[in-house]
Amino acid sequence: MNKPQTDTALLESKMVLKGFRSRKQFAEAVGTTATTIGNILNGVHNPSYDLMNSIYRVLELTPEEGTAIFFNSNLRNTKELMRHRQEAAN
Repeated sequence: MNKPQTDTALLESKMVLKGFRSRKQFAEAVGTTATTIGNILNGVHNPSYDLMNSIYRVLELTPEEGTAIFFNSNLRNTKELMRHRQEAAN
């Protein structure tokens, strides 16, 4: 079974839609540092359980949105498949 990956593009779009203009502003709202948010958005690591819950509350995510962002075990496979399709098309 693949390790779940954070869908960083979806997370960042939810941040923008909620009105956060910077990673620092969002980090303050969820109780962490801008560096931690940057690491999550850059795919360096996934958020801790507590941080995940804080993000969930601050962004007012639905259960479906939370699952799509934090528990997408097929994200890497999907990205790889899309990359191979693009290479094949060229």
